[in-house]
Amino acid sequence: MSDPNNTKPSPPLISGDIFGNIPQLVYLLYLLGFVFHPAALVGVILAFVNRDGASPLERSHYDFQISTFWRGLVIGVIGVILLFVVVGWLVLLLWAVWTIVRCIKGLNNLSRGLPMAADIGWKFG
Repeated sequence: MSDPNNTKPSPPLISGDIFGNIPQLVYLLYLLGFVFHPAALVGVILAFVNRDGASPLERSHYDFQISTFWRGLVIGVIGVILLFVVVGWLVLLLWAVWTIVRCIKGLNNLSRGLPMAADIGWKFG
């Protein structure tokens, strides 16, 4: 029996596309981590779990993401400790800007099919 409206079924709300691009998901989880902190932890776990079997392009992004998480954690802890002497707010602001810029640059490179440089270190990306 044919559909009288001749409409196609709508796609599912959750498709495999976003979950098929784990590096993109990790960047988004890091950004979500500003609101829901455990999301960043889930992101770094995904990066660690998927890094070994990844293509060179994905591997560069996973390494960058793992580096971003651990370096960001160091900055965040220092910022929280320095809250007692007021300057911590500036450190936490720097951490937030640094993390957001690195995620945006990573997403931009990922969407263009470009790897992240291996020697980025503490730079913005």
